[in-house]
Amino acid sequence: MPDGELPRSATEPEAVISEIVRSTDPACERIDVAAVLKAVFRQRPQLRTLAEVLQARPELLTSGRPEGPRAIERLVRALREAGAEQLVMPRCGDCGRERPLTGLGDGARICGACSNRRNARANPCVICGSTTLAGRDRAGRPRCRAHPPWGATDPAEELAVLIAAGPFGVSAPTAQQVIRLIEPTRPGQLRLLWSLEDTPGLLTGRGAEGPPKISALVQALIDRGAHGVVVPSCPFCQRTTDLKQRRDGLRCCEQCRRESKSVTCATCGRVRPIGGRRFDGQPVCGTCRQRDPFNHRPCSVCGEMRLRKSRTDDGGVCAACREIPTALCVTCGAPGPCYFAATDAPKCLPCSAKEREEAVCASCGKHRRVNNRTATGEPLCGNCGNKPKPCAGCGGIFRISGRTREGEPLCQTCWAKHPAAHRTCTRCGAVERLYRHGRCAACARAADLRDMLSGPGGLVRPELEPIFQALLKPPPRTVLRWIHKVPVRRAVLEALAVEHGPVTHEILDRFAAARSVDYLRAALVATGALPARDEQLARLERWLAKTIARVSSAEERRILRNYTNWQPLRKLRRLPAGQLVTHGRADTVRIEVRNVARLLEWLHDGGTTLATCTQDQVDAWLTEGPTTRATVRGFLLWTSRRGHSRPLTAPVISTYFAARIISKDQRWALVRRLVHDEQLQVADRAAGLLLLLFAQPVGRISRLTTEHIVDRGDTLALKLGRVPAEIPAPLDDMIRQLAERRTGRAATVPIEEPKWLFHSLYPGHPIDPHTLGRRLKTIGVPPQLARHASLMDIASELPAVVISRLLGFHQSTGDNWTRESQGYGADYAADVSRR
Repeated sequence: MPDGELPRSATEPEAVISEIVRSTDPACERIDVAAVLKAVFRQRPQLRTLAEVLQARPELLTSGRPEGPRAIERLVRALREAGAEQLVMPRCGDCGRERPLTGLGDGARICGACSNRRNARANPCVICGSTTLAGRDRAGRPRCRAHPPWGATDPAEELAVLIAAGPFGVSAPTAQQVIRLIEPTRPGQLRLLWSLEDTPGLLTGRGAEGPPKISALVQALIDRGAHGVVVPSCPFCQRTTDLKQRRDGLRCCEQCRRESKSVTCATCGRVRPIGGRRFDGQPVCGTCRQRDPFNHRPCSVCGEMRLRKSRTDDGGVCAACREIPTALCVTCGAPGPCYFAATDAPKCLPCSAKEREEAVCASCGKHRRVNNRTATGEPLCGNCGNKPKPCAGCGGIFRISGRTREGEPLCQTCWAKHPAAHRTCTRCGAVERLYRHGRCAACARAADLRDMLSGPGGLVRPELEPIFQALLKPPPRTVLRWIHKVPVRRAVLEALAVEHGPVTHEILDRFAAARSVDYLRAALVATGALPARDEQLARLERWLAKTIARVSSAEERRILRNYTNWQPLRKLRRLPAGQLVTHGRADTVRIEVRNVARLLEWLHDGGTTLATCTQDQVDAWLTEGPTTRATVRGFLLWTSRRGHSRPLTAPVISTYFAARIISKDQRWALVRRLVHDEQLQVADRAAGLLLLLFAQPVGRISRLTTEHIVDRGDTLALKLGRVPAEIPAPLDDMIRQLAERRTGRAATVPIEEPKWLFHSLYPGHPIDPHTLGRRLKTIGVPPQLARHASLMDIASELPAVVISRLLGFHQSTGDNWTRESQGYGADYAADVSRR
């Protein structure tokens, strides 16, 4: 039935009741009737029934007649407590007193005492006719207190003797203790006794034929060591669970009882268990009931008209806004949002999903968890239930993330841009795609950060305020993704909340792996909350401390520590201002120190020390391994000069860098691919072309900023050296796109200076050269070989001074490459092959 055809008592019951109450009693004008209705009636069908009755008979509010539903009595009582003057409480239809009218007799409502008297008068004792009903005998006839159905015997003792006589290994006192524990009343004990006498197999598997307490009795006996006792299972689905329902004369589980009540849904036409009824009384399944706008109410959090999944003091919340309580999952042991959190067996969402029903998918035929169903009720797995469909926005074949008001499907990208996905934030009022519980991403980010950084007292320490403000600078969804993707990151923020003092680099270094706090550290440095430092150098120093500590000899540890401090680390620490340690330089030191530690370990295993080592032993160790072992040359020369060892040395690692190039044809093929392949990312194409055409090293490309660009409108130049180099098309357009991304709406990190063309995921940092090199290798551009080929080609055509001024190389570097490029032509490959 469409909403336009429904009566007003069904669509707006609160408004109808309020109007009738205020017209009946003018004193109710001062009362918030809507608030009273919300506090008294939790179920909306009760309000609809009450509104319908009051529309037909409004005099029930003032006549005091015991007619109509009990909701009238509850409404009048609540309104009188709130200040109503002319409303009259309904009186009992038998005794005429103002009491809760819980019973019904002869068409009028009566109190509980009168209802009990009527029940006693209708059941006189079969022996003496007394109306003091105490129970019923085995034939179902009423018995009074003077002649109870159990007579002079104790049914618990008789039942205990009956159980002890069986082959269960339980004594009579133990059985009697169990019986009185699970059923303390004599009528209940008598029913157990009669059922066990009629059906002796109730304790050995036929418990579904007896009363509900049989399951509890069997479990209690098993807990006390009984053997041969079987917990009854559902006779229809064979599951061992509580049998609290009845079907076809047998006890069964709730699911099997609902399946027996399956009817044809009046909305979708499928035969399914009844989930509710429409206003016209027709049955509907649970899915159709949830989709029916007739059952939707405004969510107290997001304000949308949806089905309420849980009730709160403010009314109720929908499924999207419902906050699942956190607990410790009994299955996986991990803390998090759990179902049944208030019970002894909370279960997290992933574990609950794994326990979903499994069946053969009607589409793919695989045995998987049931995630959806067809129109006829057949099971579908998650992949088949949400198959890719044509997006109405872009036309691509994707999985559907949302639909327009007209029902057209949209992919994730189009749904995020569509106006239907944009709603008003309940916290700040911004209209955008909401993140959670009716809040936008910015409000959710602030709430999550406050929650994680709050200490035991619920307040954020003043020393943590810079962290809070720093994480408000990057885009909200970036911060939320960083917080919630890896649990250790949340643990870092929660650990900082209970620490003392300001946050420093040393404190951040103590938490887990370095990469887990890189984003937090970068955000703090970018906003000035932490001083900048050379992260590659700091990581190298931490690595050196761990590696040197593995050397077994204390004297050799001291020698190696002195060498690293006065040789490689001293050189790295004395780099020019503004120049940071690169990944390659740090790796060079790691390779050298790692090989030195291996040499010292090899000498120790052979019973030799560094002081007594000979050149023959060093040569033997060098010949047993790769050529990188020769990197110990610097350490051996240093120890020889300072008297820590005999005169020792190692060969110099020499490489013909000019021979490590790619051919001209391969180089220009890569250039053509980067120019025309629009499937590649713009950043990768631009970096590859700068390397192939201008021979720029990956480390210099990664540190280009918008300040290096000289855009004259029709042409674009790049400050690679002292003189800007003209950039050809289409590389100039690619660089313009990178610059616009840093300054326009597409900027992923709101950093003012410097504006890196190739930005990192971390605020205020350019992309790591090592990462950029891996990305170029992924698209088929070997950075070192391609740069050598480019330099060889450029040096064969331009003088060294021009190369130095345009490309930013040192004059001596240009001279070296000019000498190497002599004869670079058709016979160069043959010359290289003879080296």
